[in-house]
Amino acid sequence: MRTKLTALVAIGLALSACSAAPTVASNSEALARGAAVKTLDAGKLDSLPTGPVYIRMIRFAQPVGYVINSKQHVASVVYVETGAHRLILNGQAPIDLIAGQARFHQSVTHTHLNPGPADPSVWYSIALWPSSARSQSLVDKIAQAAFESDDISRESLPQVAYSQVLRLVTLSKDGTSGAHQFGGLSAFYVLTGSVTIRSAHRPPVTRSVGQGGAFLPDVALQETNAGPGQAVFLEFLTTPVGKDFEVPLQQPPAA
Repeated sequence: MRTKLTALVAIGLALSACSAAPTVASNSEALARGAAVKTLDAGKLDSLPTGPVYIRMIRFAQPVGYVINSKQHVASVVYVETGAHRLILNGQAPIDLIAGQARFHQSVTHTHLNPGPADPSVWYSIALWPSSARSQSLVDKIAQAAFESDDISRESLPQVAYSQVLRLVTLSKDGTSGAHQFGGLSAFYVLTGSVTIRSAHRPPVTRSVGQGGAFLPDVALQETNAGPGQAVFLEFLTTPVGKDFEVPLQQPPAA
C-alpha cells in the first residue's frame, strides 16, 4: 500500500494507517512487530531554504515562568517531552501543550513560556535550516543543540512544496518498525532506550537517548529496539508534496 501526500489534512490519518497496517512480504523479517506509530503534528512548507540545508533539533530545559522571545525564523515543530509549554504566535491566542504533544508553526515572531507547575519543562524545536544558520547563535542561553545532521545538498531535493510531519515511534522489547523507505528526508532522535537503524548500503548504527541520525530520500530503512526495555524515538519527515510518503519493503535493508 502506498500513501500519497496530496492533501495536508489527510496526513495524520494516512501516515498512521500506512504505518500500522501489515503488508504482504516475501521475508518475515521485513514485517513490523511490537511497533506503534503516532502522528503528532504536520504542516506545509511552500518552499525550502536556498542552498544546502540541515536538520536541527534544539533542546530546552525551561524553568517555570521563564520566557523566550523568538524572532521570525524557519517553520518548525515544537515537541514537549516533560512538563507544560505555552506557545504564543504573533497575533494568535496562546497554545498550551503538555508532555507528548507537538505543534507545527510557520515562520512568525513568537514566545515560549513555561506556565508551570513542572520545573523545568523540557521541549524541542525541530526544523530544517539553511546551512548558513550554523554560524548563528542559538535563540537563548538555555538552548542546546541536541542533534544536527550533516549538510544536505539541494540536488536531492526538488524545488516544490513540502510537508513536514513529526511522529512518535514506540518499540516494545525486541520490536521493529518493519522495512520501509521514505520519499523525503528523515531524521530520528531517541528519547528512551536505544535503537538500531539498518539502512541500505551502510553498516547498522545504534543510537541511545539524546542521539539521532538523518537519511536522504528513498533509502531502505528498518529501526529495531536494541535495548532490554521499551524504546521511544521521534521521527521528523520532510517530503515533497505529491511524492510517496512511505513505502513498505518486502526485504530488510541490505548493508
